Amino acid sequence: MTTISREAPSPVSLVPARPGAGRRAWTTARRFVRRKPLGAFGAAVILILIVVAVFAEVLAPADPIAQNQREALLGPSAKHLAGTDQFGRDVMSRLIHGARISLYVGVGATLLTLVPATVLGILSAYVGGAFDYLFQRVVDAIQAVPGLILLIAIVVVLGSNLFNIIVALSFGGAIVDSRVMRGATMQVSKADYVSAARVLGATDVRIMFQHILPNIMPPIIVLASLGFGQFILAEASLSFLGFGIQPPAPSWGNMLASEGRRYMYAAPWLLWAPAAALSLVVFGMNMFGDALRDVLDPRLRGVR
Repeated sequence: MTTISREAPSPVSLVPARPGAGRRAWTTARRFVRRKPLGAFGAAVILILIVVAVFAEVLAPADPIAQNQREALLGPSAKHLAGTDQFGRDVMSRLIHGARISLYVGVGATLLTLVPATVLGILSAYVGGAFDYLFQRVVDAIQAVPGLILLIAIVVVLGSNLFNIIVALSFGGAIVDSRVMRGATMQVSKADYVSAARVLGATDVRIMFQHILPNIMPPIIVLASLGFGQFILAEASLSFLGFGIQPPAPSWGNMLASEGRRYMYAAPWLLWAPAAALSLVVFGMNMFGDALRDVLDPRLRGVR
């Protein structure tokens, strides 16, 4: 006689399945848009800037440096959406290619600012003693020099190309942000888990980069978002004064200086087109940075 063995049915799990990464990201994005509409608007502006900068060759309707004196100082039309300048160059094409320069400056200066600022800030707070005292006096001396004068001096010494401008912008920013990183590190260094890691024999390097650095990421992200717009505005200021990107390269600040200021009455679109683009990007980045600060800082999550 054959016996049929019956296996006991597997118990049904009562733990709900975790949603996928894509679904969680979509839920987080919707919550962010609902809670911080201005921050979402700023994120959309930055996303548009990135897309325009990456695909500038495709989106630009004309060559940004091609001259055509027969079409000089034409107003906005179907052919030239933002008009033309005194050399007959399409203003919209120059705006689109100028977004690429602004993106290079924003990303490059932000990275070259936050990396040394974070390292120096953590070392200054963690090591302390004579190193911290001397470094803070150097920071005080550099901060005593007006920022714009310091930028102009560095650009004059190094030269006014794109890389040197990014280096000049990041030098002053790294000095200022290192003090912010120092304050954040001093708060985290007093935590119990840092003391426990030190008691267990963890090295100083491991404590700084495995226990302290991950816990000061919120201020780093906020400084990155706010500094991005400030660096773009600073580059435009340098170009406006004649120390930034040199013509005929399309830069928003250069367009304001060489074209918009000279023909602001005869052709006002040469002034308001780059001014509107610059203002929109800086405003959007500031709104996005404020929203990130509210979301990442636990003390501000309940504030309306």
